[in-house]
Amino acid sequence: MTKSIIGLTPVESDLILNYLFDVYEKNADIQVRFNWKSTKPGYGTSAIWDNRSTQHSAVWDHEGKQPRHGTRVTSLAEVPYFDPESKSQREARGIKSDY
Repeated sequence: MTKSIIGLTPVESDLILNYLFDVYEKNADIQVRFNWKSTKPGYGTSAIWDNRSTQHSAVWDHEGKQPRHGTRVTSLAEVPYFDPESKSQREARGIKSDY
């Protein structure tokens, strides 16, 4: 878990990080619940996401009934960049922001 933002005072860092953690936890429109399916050993469901722009948090909700296996890989593709002209998902969908 991120503990601080380099270059900010502890108070500024805590304020921003607590805000971001709150946004991640409380906004269902930016969350995905993935339903793993396994038919037989070696076969099942796969999930792929870009760790450069995604926060991953696993939940122990399968009660150990089905074995799950995860492999983390890293792409050696393009360097991430920031587009100041891009819209947020809410803006693109025409949803007024509450924050």
